[in-house]
Amino acid sequence: MTGRRFLTALPLLGFLAFGCTNDAPQDDDRGFSKIVYAVRTHTIVGEDGSVSVDVAGGMGQVMDYLRYNPGARLEIRDLNTGVVENIIDGDRYKNADVSSFDVSFDAQKVVFSMKLSGDDDYHLYTADVTRGETEKNPFNIHQLTFGPHDDIHPQFVSGGRIAFVTAQPYTEMGTRADEYNHSRIVTQIGTITVEGGDADRKLCSQNLSHTINLRALSDGRVLFSRWEHLENVNDVKLFSMNPDCTQMVAMGGQHGKPANSLVQLVETKDPNVFVGVATSREDTIQAGALVEINVGAEHDATVVDEERAVMTVITDGVPTGEEPSPVGRYRAPAVLPDGRILTSWAAGFVNALDELALSPPDFGIYIYDKKTKTNELVVNYEGSWELYALPLTPRAEPPIIGSIQNSQDPTVPVQLGSIDVRSTSLAFVHGETVSGAQFDGTPTDVALASADRVRIIEGFSSEAAAGVNMFGLTMAEGAAILGEAKVEEDGSWLAEIPPFIPVHLQPIDEFDLAIRNQTTWIQGMPGESRVCGGCHEERVGVNTPTNQQLSIAAGRGAQDFMVAVNDRIEYPWINATAGNPNEIQAIFNDKCVACHNGTTNGSRAQEYYTVTVTDEIAGTAVPYQVPRLDLTDTPVTVEYDMEVQDWPASYVSIFYPAAMEMEMDDAMVAGTVPPMWGIPSDARNSKLIEKLNVTSVNDAGIHAWPLGQGFTDANIQGASRTDHAAEVGLTREEIVKLIRAIDMGGQYYARQNTDFVPFDNNPLGRNY
Repeated sequence: MTGRRFLTALPLLGFLAFGCTNDAPQDDDRGFSKIVYAVRTHTIVGEDGSVSVDVAGGMGQVMDYLRYNPGARLEIRDLNTGVVENIIDGDRYKNADVSSFDVSFDAQKVVFSMKLSGDDDYHLYTADVTRGETEKNPFNIHQLTFGPHDDIHPQFVSGGRIAFVTAQPYTEMGTRADEYNHSRIVTQIGTITVEGGDADRKLCSQNLSHTINLRALSDGRVLFSRWEHLENVNDVKLFSMNPDCTQMVAMGGQHGKPANSLVQLVETKDPNVFVGVATSREDTIQAGALVEINVGAEHDATVVDEERAVMTVITDGVPTGEEPSPVGRYRAPAVLPDGRILTSWAAGFVNALDELALSPPDFGIYIYDKKTKTNELVVNYEGSWELYALPLTPRAEPPIIGSIQNSQDPTVPVQLGSIDVRSTSLAFVHGETVSGAQFDGTPTDVALASADRVRIIEGFSSEAAAGVNMFGLTMAEGAAILGEAKVEEDGSWLAEIPPFIPVHLQPIDEFDLAIRNQTTWIQGMPGESRVCGGCHEERVGVNTPTNQQLSIAAGRGAQDFMVAVNDRIEYPWINATAGNPNEIQAIFNDKCVACHNGTTNGSRAQEYYTVTVTDEIAGTAVPYQVPRLDLTDTPVTVEYDMEVQDWPASYVSIFYPAAMEMEMDDAMVAGTVPPMWGIPSDARNSKLIEKLNVTSVNDAGIHAWPLGQGFTDANIQGASRTDHAAEVGLTREEIVKLIRAIDMGGQYYARQNTDFVPFDNNPLGRNY
């Protein structure tokens, strides 16, 4: 049998070993006397006596949830009497697992995510916290959601609704499936009513990657963590939204944080101050250091200033990376009425080594006092984890934020735009500059004055490309242009785009070069307006149209970019569907391969360099020969991101120099590495584009790089810049295709050169 263990407060380091006592914590005017928590198993004894240990299976990263082991309990513990009741007691629940839960504002109910068996999915249930007189269902357990998909992380929100996370597919792309870590399921947000359950199910606009750890905020919004995949960005940040799924905005972590991932955040009694877990994205059993995050503006704490968020790690000695911890790690904090933190904690390394050694960390429930840096043990069973503890204490229900969005119609557009694209804090707050072409370390606000249009790029992943894990020799997702909105004289622009899908933006100049690449996904609901002040405007400033009551773009009306999936602009590198005018290799075959092939490179012989990669497991070194600039479709074998694959020589030549700067730390190079011909998402600093040169869309006599001057990289052949594109017969339209292909991320695969078939069973329609 498992036993209860309690301990009075001890210094943190003292918890590496401790004894037991049967004395329950005494009521110390803390404002509550009962807690509810989940007990989850990790060690399974088979009928034949065999023992298996599941430490992180299905939960190796901080946003995963698929770790199922039967035998969970959802316990209510009276801290004064020591009496424990299991809400899910009974034969029906003997193989159940509970992944997450929340307590209602009046502390009379819980909503939880439960899976009844290995063949079941996680669904949402409610239950009373007080035992009733009905023997068959004493806690009045009621199932709210159904269907062949997982629903997890439920949270009560004001107005009788529950927000939750779901794996339900509901766009033409199907279930999102990221390519970075090859996950096949990406979670999104939905809502239901407490009374109606699935009958009132509403699905929010999608992110490209996981959304996790929902929390209701005291002002009525919903806080959540979101895994952000956008090319080289790969981390977990803090966001919020209104309960009607509108206004998904960043709350913290965009401009620096103490760890890769900020997760499991909860609100303190102070406005816009949160406590959560700072940790690595993977290999830490979803645990880490406790961190306090203050996103309140200096002049008014009720105003969010995510640009200047203050983040303080409050658990000394606990690492925020994936290295073994000398003092354990924390999970799932909750702030108590007296300011202390109810949390799960385990001693020891608490990282992937526990998985390899089949030695599970021992998570129990503790109260952490950040002033004394001590833990007070509440409960810790042997052979299981005690997680997600919450006090059973009433709290004020947040004010209801009136719903402005109730439609699920995918043909109703989102309105996207800026009052003045030049309005930005990127320069004076963050010191950001722009280089390449006409810019040389130019402050971003000055560079944005050259914005001619705003490129709107849809993101998708391997759900839209059968058999594809990576989209090429970059970390970029699949990408398609919905349109390029005109920037008016006053800096305003306005567009209508399809709802639900994730997009990011690039203000572009007269040379079609991105001035900067937005590295956060944005999305909207049908009919929602997502009009910002500018290109990352001052977050606590006032945004108004310049010298007029209405921006020019608003007066003109939004440009229509409600483009069907098959009509969105993509740039497949090779093997495009018949008649596709945007295949990149076709341009090279027509204009370039006579001079740039396996034998010649312009007026010189083709050169090669050798990249040798050592297999860490086998210990063998494998050399790969890479051409300097061969623009044919001849297959070239290289390794990238631990995968060996053949690519066309043109694709390897252009992107491998940049690829070696990411995921290639163990490579040895012999010979001269050529210039970075193609830098994903940065055409204006890509040397191929500089060599070709491009003219202004407004004046063919103006070049992005002035003629006759030296190249920015002395390794580029030629005494000085010329209009090389004109010399070889490339049209401006063809150069722009190359620019877009690079600025969109340098993808090899697109929906037009894979076996993509639109998902035809989503509840939101097909065309958009």
